[in-house]
This record gives sequence, C-alpha cells and structure tokens, in this order.
Amino acid sequence: MMAEMIKYLQKNKEVISKVKEGKASLIGISREEEKVILDSFDGERTKSYYWM
Repeated sequence: MMAEMIKYLQKNKEVISKVKEGKASLIGISREEEKVILDSFDGERTKSYYWM
C-alpha cells in the first residue's frame, strides 16, 4: 500500500501541498508515516530509501 501511495503522490504533487496545508489527509497512513512521506517530497528529490 505504501508503494502505491508514493507512486500516486509522485504523479499528483498537488495532493502533497493539500496535505501540508491540512486540506487533505492520507487515509490509512500513520502520523509518523505521513511525516516521512511529506519530508521526502520536500524540494525536487524523493528519498526513495525510505520505501525499501
């Protein structure tokens, strides 16, 4: 499920902004996982080592 979420977010980066603004949430993802996901999308790079 996590890998699918990452693929979706990579294709739909506007969702990341909405989650950061509190206008959307990642259902089925813990707060800790959400923080890692949001941190990994900061800037232009995705830290893929989180998902391995």
